[in-house]
Amino acid sequence: MKLLLYTALFLPLLVAAQPNLPKKKADSLWAVWSNPQQPDTNRLKAIHDYAWNGYLFTKPDSAFYYTQLEYDFAKTKGLKKQMARALNTQGVSFYSRGDYANAIVYYTKSLKIKEEIGDKRGIAASLGNIGNIYINQRDDANAITYYTKSLKIQEEIRDRKGIANVLNNLGLIYDNQGHHSQAIDYFTKSLKIFEETGYKQGKALSLNNIGNVYRSQGDSATDAGNSKLSADKYAKAIDYHTQSLKIREEIEDKQGIAISLNNIGNIYTKQDKFHLAFDYNNRALNMAQELGAILQTKDAAYMLWKINKRLGKHKESLEMYELYIETRDSILSEENQKEVMRQEFQYNYGKKAAADSVANAKANEIRDAHIAQQTAEIKAKRNQQYALYGGLFLVLVFAGFIYNRFKITQKQKGIIEEKEKETSLQKHTIEEKHKEITDSIHYAKRIQDAMLTSEDYITEHFNAECFILFKPKDIVAGDFYWAAFQHNKFYIATADCTGHGVPGAFMSLLNISFLNENVIERGIQSPALILNEQRKEIIKALNPKGNENSKDGMDCVLCAFDITNLKLEFSAANNPVWIIRSKELIEFKPDKMPVGKYEEGAKDFSTHTFDLQKGDTIYTFTDGYADQFGGEKGKKFKYSKLKELLLSINQESLKVQKQMMEETFMAWKGDLEQVDDVLVIGVKI
Repeated sequence: MKLLLYTALFLPLLVAAQPNLPKKKADSLWAVWSNPQQPDTNRLKAIHDYAWNGYLFTKPDSAFYYTQLEYDFAKTKGLKKQMARALNTQGVSFYSRGDYANAIVYYTKSLKIKEEIGDKRGIAASLGNIGNIYINQRDDANAITYYTKSLKIQEEIRDRKGIANVLNNLGLIYDNQGHHSQAIDYFTKSLKIFEETGYKQGKALSLNNIGNVYRSQGDSATDAGNSKLSADKYAKAIDYHTQSLKIREEIEDKQGIAISLNNIGNIYTKQDKFHLAFDYNNRALNMAQELGAILQTKDAAYMLWKINKRLGKHKESLEMYELYIETRDSILSEENQKEVMRQEFQYNYGKKAAADSVANAKANEIRDAHIAQQTAEIKAKRNQQYALYGGLFLVLVFAGFIYNRFKITQKQKGIIEEKEKETSLQKHTIEEKHKEITDSIHYAKRIQDAMLTSEDYITEHFNAECFILFKPKDIVAGDFYWAAFQHNKFYIATADCTGHGVPGAFMSLLNISFLNENVIERGIQSPALILNEQRKEIIKALNPKGNENSKDGMDCVLCAFDITNLKLEFSAANNPVWIIRSKELIEFKPDKMPVGKYEEGAKDFSTHTFDLQKGDTIYTFTDGYADQFGGEKGKKFKYSKLKELLLSINQESLKVQKQMMEETFMAWKGDLEQVDDVLVIGVKI
């Protein structure tokens, strides 16, 4: 994790907490704030220092609350500089928790006030803060633009601390892009300024970032097979991170401590020193969760997932993997990214509108002055020769022409503004329709989830170990699973309906309804007969008049387990059944036709019977897992690789098998889009 410094730190919840200041200093600041006899600026400076130095680095929730007191008081007194300062600190509190949507709102409000009052130092800080958000959203181009604007102002006003901050952030961008020598150059310049100014937090940050560069170089050496160079770079990285950690512990910068602990644990993991790595990353996780720092929680959870997996702690590994996914998705949420773009557009538009307003006012002043001058000249020369009236007439004609053009321009501007309003209204309408559609799809998902057999029902009625790996491509799915205990047998269906998304979901609900009717209400016991009846119902429902050539239906494996007598009956439409016994895979081919209308004519489905043994594992699945594109060459996973995977993990518990299959799928898919719904069911006798 590479921390982006500017004035960016933590998030609020109103809680009772003790400030991270010596009691005497804290009491003194609070006394100044609480004394109405003190000048307003003194009181505001006291509450700001109380929040910033007392809470922002350890209890950001309370810092936000006290900063709100600062803002409210400054607003009643009309002190805009202090209002902007309070808004900036509140933006900082959201930034540190990955809540970029709220962070950009507060940063933009602060920036507008600073521009109104000409606060160059504050403008530079706000530009840097907005750059921080872009770099965390992987938008290096916009980040560099904002950092460069900030650096230019910092150099104009000779703010050395601010210059060092921006240099640090530019170094981070170059490091992310792999330009290590340029990154080291920026970090070293920044470190020198922080040392000269005695700013410990900045010094710790620069040391941390230099350590990250050496770690990256160690990674490159490892990939190239140069173990000696790798060990040297990792040793330097740990040295710099340890120096940074020591300073952060001195100043009680808890978020910085969590970052340093994560970085050191990361390097020990790369060196296969897993017990040492676990100690550092576990400490980082505890501190990050205490602070509510989502970025550091994500990094610590990711490392602990890898470490526990290597140490054979599968349960703990799964817990950390789930925490990592949850925090990662929160940070990169669509809501955050949309809000950043919206606020930037709103800010730029407001800025342009203000500039147009000033320009119009200036033009009006010039025009009024010009008319007044003409009037004075006419009055003074009223008695001059008549020849001058000809010139005056020409002037009036020209003025009329200018006025006419001005009115036309005003009319055109009104038309443009009206068009902009229409465009804005259309955009709002589209967004509302999109929201309505999305809400409807989410409601459809709730209905589909309710129709799927619950895991509690399966656990209660099925006397065998079982796992279900279900990953829809979209919000709702065309794949589905169904189960029921009837006739002293436990039925399980693994099905893939035509299509995916909303159309597939409707087909799945239709098929679930027909399965309930055929098995539970009509009491049909044979899997083959059930699929035969299922096919009739589907064709009838989708083509009631018999005059349409609809090929909608499903591929399905329907199993009937008799656990008491160790018997398995099943029928398979287009998808096979795999059984692993004593490390050997037995494959049962399916009937090559769907449960639906078929061009070659409807034949009865076949019934297979198999005598089970203790330790047998039965796998049924749809085609989504094998058809997923990925890997280094972007090819399909394929059924041959799926067989190899199941044989390699078969000795594990089904819970661990499910985790390993999900991890393998995600690693294979990488950044590519999921191509289809994924459903795999495993049953161990």
